[in-house]
Amino acid sequence: MMRVLLLLVLCVPARAFALGEVSPILFLNRCTNNCTVNGGVDDARAMSSSIPCAAGASCGGGSCSCNGTSAGTYTVEEFKNYMGQTGAAADEEWNMIVQCVREVYSPYNIAVTDVFPTGMAHTQGIVAGLPVNIGYGGLNTGGLGGTSSCEPVDNVISFTFANIFTSTSQQARVRTLCYVVAQETGHSFGLDHAFEFSDGRSACTDPMSYRNDCGGQRFFRNDLARCGENGPRPCKCPNLQNSHQKLLAIFGPGMPLTGPPTLTVSSPTDGATIQNGTPVIATAFAQRGVHHIDLLLNGYKWLTVKGAPFGGNGQPETTYPLVLPSGVPDGIIDIVVKAYDDIDAETDATLTVTKGAPCTTADTCAKGQKCDAGKCFWEPPVGELGDPCTYDQFCKTGSCVETTSGQFCSNVCVVGVDDSCGTGFTCEGAAGGNGYCVPVGAGDDTCCGIGANGKTSALLSLFVVGFVLRRKRR
Repeated sequence: MMRVLLLLVLCVPARAFALGEVSPILFLNRCTNNCTVNGGVDDARAMSSSIPCAAGASCGGGSCSCNGTSAGTYTVEEFKNYMGQTGAAADEEWNMIVQCVREVYSPYNIAVTDVFPTGMAHTQGIVAGLPVNIGYGGLNTGGLGGTSSCEPVDNVISFTFANIFTSTSQQARVRTLCYVVAQETGHSFGLDHAFEFSDGRSACTDPMSYRNDCGGQRFFRNDLARCGENGPRPCKCPNLQNSHQKLLAIFGPGMPLTGPPTLTVSSPTDGATIQNGTPVIATAFAQRGVHHIDLLLNGYKWLTVKGAPFGGNGQPETTYPLVLPSGVPDGIIDIVVKAYDDIDAETDATLTVTKGAPCTTADTCAKGQKCDAGKCFWEPPVGELGDPCTYDQFCKTGSCVETTSGQFCSNVCVVGVDDSCGTGFTCEGAAGGNGYCVPVGAGDDTCCGIGANGKTSALLSLFVVGFVLRRKRR
């Protein structure tokens, strides 16, 4: 397949709409029998766009600009399939591209159509032709689109130059064109290029990324990302971008066409007897990818594991060994495994096993647990922020922080962010990092605070790590 650059043109002066005021119609135009685009003011209804360039263009750094005027009339060649065919012979591939784009946009209230919405406001993606058709001759350009700000813009046209993409595989070409269409139309909705997620993972699974260090179908990800083309940079607004949440804010929720994950548990079997260290063997797959898997024992989440990395063909079906933590008490255990994708579509698998002997009293259970019908369990948490506590699972926040004045329910917060904890509480910890909410005036007595007691950020880090491990063991 020819390698091409996907370039964003930041030159659309159309009126920016507030979130929720953009038409929910996305029209994919294959330019049957060629189509005419008028250079000038942006108006998709009149097939008019400011992107064509009559006087040459320059590109670089992920953007292009026209060196002259866009005025004129331009003819865009009709869509060709991977074999160079047009018309009915290209229908199969075209329908696959439309379906893929529908799947990508299906979590949002957007109607994707390939029928021209006559007289109606819409966002249009032309998926046909070559860069030279609109004045970008000599440029190795896969797509053009964009807005002048991070806000969505209505009635604009973006271009995916389908006929520049060659491939010996129809499936590979469909996936590539699907993500280019999503990127260029995504620019119309104010989305920036994504480079990496906030935890350092490549953003190659999001269509807004240029990166190709993983493959498979791309989706707008429910993850904060740093923007950029060949390296990270601040996003246009804000500094980090969650493309999924931004589209939700503009259009509201839709009905995802991607199903929930598939999930099977092969071991242990229902009714089995297990021991410390026994792994629960779960195999999971999701079209969007498995984001994480939770292991619940008698109603409490003891373990979370991240989904497998994405490879050249996306994320494969993967087997996850979920090893029971050493602190799980003996007794009858109802096991629930939950597999999630990144937009929280969920699939559960359940079974019941016995570890050691069934409990008869809470004396053999973990701190704060009760014993009933041979099962050790915690009751649903009732502790509010600041309430006295003796164990993590009592608190709705899941965090019971120890101070020299006692223990109370706390929460993770961001140091230096106003109202990170709420009235009557302050965030104690290392500047610029995560801390824990403590009552105002109690910071000096908190093991993880920084105040008159001279505790350092290193101690805070150790406390946080120890706190998480202690919570898992209980």
